[in-house]
Amino acid sequence: MTSLRSTLLAVGALALPAALQAQEGAHEGGSGIFSVDVGLSVWTWVLFLITLGVLVWKVFPAIAGGLEERQRKIQDAIDEAAEDREEARRLLERHRRELAEARKEAQDILAEGREAGERLREEILAEAREEQGKLLERTRKEMERERERLVSEVRREAVDVAIAAAERLLRERLDGEDDRRLVEDYLSSLESR
Repeated sequence: MTSLRSTLLAVGALALPAALQAQEGAHEGGSGIFSVDVGLSVWTWVLFLITLGVLVWKVFPAIAGGLEERQRKIQDAIDEAAEDREEARRLLERHRRELAEARKEAQDILAEGREAGERLREEILAEAREEQGKLLERTRKEMERERERLVSEVRREAVDVAIAAAERLLRERLDGEDDRRLVEDYLSSLESR
């Protein structure tokens, strides 16, 4: 930017004396608006060509370089945005796959939990049935023992009663057939109870 400014100042410094000289010439002997001063025309063309040369040599390449740089930066930004978009698309696809995998794992874990719960429930039911069977068997055995104890006790009492009856009969009289029938009737009545 500094070299452009210095170049323009140099061109202006060259053009100023020529313009002043042309103005003096017009005041001295110029006849009007349509008069042509060849010296002024030549200097105008020389200054124009010098200015054009300086512009082509220094200014236009700088402008073109700046435009190319700007275009390159814009293209880089577009390319970078396209890469970012592609990367975002890949990341989104990866996240979708990971989410699907996580959902599948969660469903598998839930299914395993349900299966484990069902197995546990079946095991608990089997243990409860087994305990129930054991309890019933114990209860049956206890009832059988209690029944046997009661039967044994009833027999003892029957024997005691029979002995008491026999003792009573013996005290009262000693008749065999009637006594026997009396004891049997008494024992039958005890069994029916």
